[in-house]
Amino acid sequence: MTQERDFAAFIDDRPEEGIFRVDRSVYNDPAVLEAEYQTIFEGGWIFLCHETHIPNPGDYFTTWLGRQPVFVVRGADGSVNGFLNACGHRGAMLLTYRVGNAKTFDCPYHGFCFNDKGDCISVRSKRTGWPDEFDIGRFDLAPIARIDSYRGLIFGSLAPDVPELRDYLGAATALLDIFVAPVPQPLEIVPGYCVYVSNCNWKVMHENGPDAYHAPVVHRNFADTIAFRESRGSFEGVNKTERGRLTARIESASYDLGNGHTAFWNERTTPEAYPIYAHRDELAKRFSPGQLDWILGRGRHMTIFPNLLLNDLASSHLRTYRPLSVDRTETIIWCIAPVGEPAEMRAARLRKFEDFFLPSGMATPDDIAIVEAAQRASWALESRWTDMGRGSDPAFRIDGPDQAARELGFTPKVSSTSWDHEITLQGVYRHWLSRITRNGEARHG
Repeated sequence: MTQERDFAAFIDDRPEEGIFRVDRSVYNDPAVLEAEYQTIFEGGWIFLCHETHIPNPGDYFTTWLGRQPVFVVRGADGSVNGFLNACGHRGAMLLTYRVGNAKTFDCPYHGFCFNDKGDCISVRSKRTGWPDEFDIGRFDLAPIARIDSYRGLIFGSLAPDVPELRDYLGAATALLDIFVAPVPQPLEIVPGYCVYVSNCNWKVMHENGPDAYHAPVVHRNFADTIAFRESRGSFEGVNKTERGRLTARIESASYDLGNGHTAFWNERTTPEAYPIYAHRDELAKRFSPGQLDWILGRGRHMTIFPNLLLNDLASSHLRTYRPLSVDRTETIIWCIAPVGEPAEMRAARLRKFEDFFLPSGMATPDDIAIVEAAQRASWALESRWTDMGRGSDPAFRIDGPDQAARELGFTPKVSSTSWDHEITLQGVYRHWLSRITRNGEARHG
C-alpha cells in the first residue's frame, strides 16, 4: 500500500501573483509515479509509433502503454490494430523484437497461434486437453481500447472513454500539418533509431524539451563547434547548420496549446540550411505570406503530452519516452523526413541529426547530463520548490493567440513573447494535475 497524497498541494499556481512552482518531490515519489501510470500512461492517449513503421500487412511494432506491453500491427486489409503483447492463455510475451513481420503470431511458451485481428486460431493438442465443443476464442488477445492516427502518428489508449484524438490534439494539429513539410506531403521514419536510458524522472526529461531557456547555456559547445567547423570549410545551402537560436537575439514565441501540449518557434537566421527552402517558389503559390513564414522562416518545436516530442530546429527529429521507474526513463529517437526527398538533402538532414540528437552527438549528451543532475538535485527537499514562473507577467503573455498563431490558424490557451518563457511548462503541469486528480480532489496513490 502506498501513502495517500494530496496531489493538488504539489503545484503552487498563483497567476495573479506571477507565481508557478512545482514541488520537487513529484520527481522522486513512487506514489506519484503509480498515479501517473494509472491516470496518464494507462488512462489516456499515448504515442505508439509512426505509420511508416508498419507499412505492409503483417508488419508490427512493439512498445508499451505505461507498464503494459503492447504491439501495433498492419492488418491484411490495411487496418491498424493493436493488442496487449501477452498470450491469452498464460500471458507469455508474444513478440520480443521491436519491429518485424509475421502472418500469424505464435506464442513461444505453449504454441498458441493468433491472427492480425487478435483471434486465437489454433491451440496445441486441443483434443487431448479440451472437449470438441471448446471455444478457443476465450484466448483471443486483449485489444488496445482505442487506436487512431494523425498525420502518420499512431496513438493508443487502454481507456475507451478518451476524447477523439483530433480533439485531444486540439491546436497542435495546425503545427503538425506543417511539421518538416506541409501536408499533403507524406513523411517517413528514416531507417534506424537510437534507444537510451537516463537516470531521471520522465517529467524531468519531458520538461527539457519545452524549456528553450537552457539552450544557449547547455548547448554552447554545440554552437561553438559548428561555428569552428564551418569556418574551416565550405558549408553552403543545406550543408549549413542553423545556430542563430543559440548565438543571437532573434524573434521567437512560445505557446501553451492546451491538454498539456506545447510549442515554441524561433526565427531561422539561415533558412537556406533547411531542405524545405528549395521548394519556396512552389510553396509561395499555395500559402499566404504569414503561413509561408511559418514553413520556411521559423524553426519549430512541439511536445504532445505525455510522451512525444517533435523538433524541426537543427534537423527533423521524433522522440518518445516512457518511465521505467521513478528515476529512470527510456528514450527512443528517430529522424523523420519527407518521402521521396533527394539524396543530397537526405544526407544533409541525417548529418545534422547525428550532430545534435544522437547520444554520441554534440548536444544530447549535455541534455542527458543536465537532466540527470536535475534529478539528483530533486532530493534537495528542504528548498522544496522548482520555479517555473518566467514569462508570467502580463507584459509577456497573451491569453489566446498572438499574431503569428492567427496567421497559421490555431488558438493556443496562452501565447508568450519569447521561446524561453515557462508558460509552456505551466501548461504541462496544469494538465498533469487535472489528469492525476479527480474533480479537483486528491487522488490517492
